[in-house]
Formats: sequence, C-alpha cells, structure tokens
Amino acid sequence: MQDVAAHEAELTAHALKQLHTVPGIQIFGDRDAARASDRLGVIPLKLAGVSHFLAAAILGYEFGIGVRSGCFCAHPYILHLLGLSSDEAEHVRQDMLAGNRSNMPGLLRLSFGLYNTKDEVDAFVEALRLITADRYRGQYVQNVASGEFTPQGWQPQFEKYFSLP
Repeated sequence: MQDVAAHEAELTAHALKQLHTVPGIQIFGDRDAARASDRLGVIPLKLAGVSHFLAAAILGYEFGIGVRSGCFCAHPYILHLLGLSSDEAEHVRQDMLAGNRSNMPGLLRLSFGLYNTKDEVDAFVEALRLITADRYRGQYVQNVASGEFTPQGWQPQFEKYFSLP
C-alpha cells in the first residue's frame, strides 16, 4: 500500500505542476505540488468560461478521458466554494426543481487510480489547454433536464456491441 500511496502522490504532484500551465484554470484545495503526499489523488478544478458539463463531455467524447462533473454529492459545499450567494443558490435550486439543470454550478474532478500514468496526466492537461483555447472538434448540444452535453447528432449504437431483444 505504501507503493500505491507513493504512486498517487507522484501523479498528484505532477498534475498540480502541469495544471498551473493551463490558462484560466482554478484548482480547489492545496495546490502545492510539494505537499502532494499529504493529500488525496483527487483534484477539483474549474475552467474559466467553460461549463463543467461541457468540459466533461469534450474530455470524454473527444479524448476518452473520464472525469466527474458537478457537485459530487456536496452541493452546499461546492456552492460555497464557488462563492454563490444564498439568493443565487436558491435560484439554482428553483431551476433544478423545475427540471432545468443547464446552469447548475459545479466543478470537474480528476481522480487517480493505481493504473494511471504521467503520460495520461499530460494528455489530460493538453486536452484542457485545447478546451480553454476553444480548439475542440465537436459541436455540442445540452440536455436542459440533465445539464449534460453530447455531440450534435450523436446517438449510441448499442446494436454494434449488444444484441437487443
């Protein structure tokens, strides 16, 4: 387990160093790579001017990178971290109750596993650079009810992988 913890700390330190090179990024939590062994291999972040829903979709559909997006079952805390006033938080709540999650605040969360590599961290950081530079390929549409984005015209092709009755 010590080797696993050391690997996670190494990846976290590398990621923290590299993430600082992405324009418009805001990292939540301790950002000091020198203290990576004192934290978990989980990095919550926000890209200026880019919806967390859209960034997660682009990372997944165009780069094959899975991240968590949203409030991570900690809505009040994330809203506090994002600096929303109580009036703004209430407006978000009312929108969600009305079935509109399109403007739901949130973050992206990068989490490391035993299997991750520094090359994967570098690919993630490069993907973020492309997203913040508005240099991704797809045109995305948002589902208002879920807030999630999918590439325009994309439909799952389950029949290619499963036989459905």
